[in-house]
Amino acid sequence: MIIRKEKSDVIRALLDFYEYLLDTGLVEEQFGWAEMAVPMTLDVDSEGKVLSLKSNVYTEKNEKGKEQQIVPRMLLPYHPVRSNNILACIFADKAEYLLGIGPRGDKAFAAMKSLQEKLLGDVDSPVAKGILRFFGTWDLSSAFDKFSESQKELLAEYATGNILITVNGVPPTEDRACVSAYNAYIKEVGISGSTLHGIDCITGEYGTICRVHPKIKGIRAASTGAPLCTINNNSCVHATGREQGYGTPMTELNVYRYSTALEYLTHSPLHNFYDKYSGMNILCWSTECDEAQQAALLFAMTGALGKDESGNRTTEYLKRIYMGLDIPPEGFNPNAYMHIVGLDSRDGYIIRTVFCYEGSFQELTENIRRHYWNTRICGRGGVPFYRIYEMICKKKADGGVIADKSRITADIINSIMTNGKYPEQILDLLLRQIQNEAQGTEDYLLNASQAGFLRAYLIQNKKESVTEMLDTENRDPGYLCGRIFAAAVNIERASKAGEQTRRTMAQKLGEAMRHPADFFPLMFADLNSAYLRKLYTREKTAGLASILEKELGELVDLLPNGGYPRKLSRAQQAQFCTGYYQQRNKYIQDAAAKKAEKEKKNESNEEAA
Repeated sequence: MIIRKEKSDVIRALLDFYEYLLDTGLVEEQFGWAEMAVPMTLDVDSEGKVLSLKSNVYTEKNEKGKEQQIVPRMLLPYHPVRSNNILACIFADKAEYLLGIGPRGDKAFAAMKSLQEKLLGDVDSPVAKGILRFFGTWDLSSAFDKFSESQKELLAEYATGNILITVNGVPPTEDRACVSAYNAYIKEVGISGSTLHGIDCITGEYGTICRVHPKIKGIRAASTGAPLCTINNNSCVHATGREQGYGTPMTELNVYRYSTALEYLTHSPLHNFYDKYSGMNILCWSTECDEAQQAALLFAMTGALGKDESGNRTTEYLKRIYMGLDIPPEGFNPNAYMHIVGLDSRDGYIIRTVFCYEGSFQELTENIRRHYWNTRICGRGGVPFYRIYEMICKKKADGGVIADKSRITADIINSIMTNGKYPEQILDLLLRQIQNEAQGTEDYLLNASQAGFLRAYLIQNKKESVTEMLDTENRDPGYLCGRIFAAAVNIERASKAGEQTRRTMAQKLGEAMRHPADFFPLMFADLNSAYLRKLYTREKTAGLASILEKELGELVDLLPNGGYPRKLSRAQQAQFCTGYYQQRNKYIQDAAAKKAEKEKKNESNEEAA
């Protein structure tokens, strides 16, 4: 059974996943340490004199062959949430703190100098002494002028990035004495500067309560990171008599554990998918199966194949899912309990849990498979959830897509994961988009994604039987009108073969599906007076005209006695578009088959000659 969960359940699941990461060796428990991006390194000698300031960023080609910049990540001492306060970090920080550059540089540098002296003052190590001598001799009055132009550009480019200080190329994170001193320090003071002890609201454990939850990196909508739990649960106005912070009472150790697990997920392409339209990061994980199976569920849901570093089983499973088949590859556990979570932080303040689903691998993939099966049409593959929004959204002047701010994407995912009805507003938006595209496109034909979703809507929301291929037994008035319109467009195309492209009947699709009773009589008048007449007057196309006219007449005869309906309902308009697409696709496929047969016959004649 698929269950929808709340944020507290997400944190509990992340704590379980952290234990899984420990057991499998994917992470090591190092309380007070965290992986962070380090774009620059400042190297000093044993006397504290600056030797170099260099970039750690490098470029590599992605799977599409395009070069992209990679910022290395390193295990560094935990960086506390400091908001606008002056609060220094250990071993690495931005230029404002490490070099004293910026409006608050003097205060920031003094804070970092004081912290390093407190931590490393009694450490007998060349690295520790070199760092202390640097802070003791660095001249703030001419700090920026000591660098070359290229180094100044580097500092400007990565102004908010971490700079790691090293001594003769040795980072303090690799010096045993420095690491031991930091571990003893963080064990004493904690990661949030908390003085409160209490019960953890998730696990019930007793310990030091974390004052401020850390910002999670890797959430694309919040480039500098955002917390999963609220920072201030109570007002900071002193009159209330309450303390600032302590929003979600959890022990510092559990906060460290869930945030470590969450950052592991957000930085893994096998667990994390970013939807650019809704601004959501979609995460998938499990403690009961390997990474290949976890990636398979994520890729099946999103329809996007990431870097499959775990072999070919994921790709193999995806192909089966898109074909609507539920045949897991060997080694997949159908009963593995899976978690799928959507996170959004476009306001930059807090990560919101948009959705959270839990269930067995088989249950979750069954609903995804059903969606792909229902959106298949005329042999084309299913429609990923993000393509649905792309089809219905308005475009910017430059052709870009307007972001989804109304949670349509989340509603679509909810429909897919729970096997529920699609949001009704999607049909209205899609029908409007189809009509707009038809007016501006010569020889308009819906794309497979549009037609496929309309088919799925009719199946899921209206419980109607709509086949993947052309259904000659379907007597729905809307479906028949769509087929008739496609036949008329086919006649027009045949009559204009070889002529310069100009406005076509297909551009009137909107009029045809809104008011058939008004449109079709006028359409037939044009067919008879212009297009069919033109075909009949040509010796080579007279026979074709007879065939096309007969085919059109047979379709019209299928309409009920009342003839063309005066108006089509929304569902009938969806049937109209489906019938139009399937009928036109049949014409295209028939033409392609005849062309291939003719070419094959010509080749045979040439060989015989």
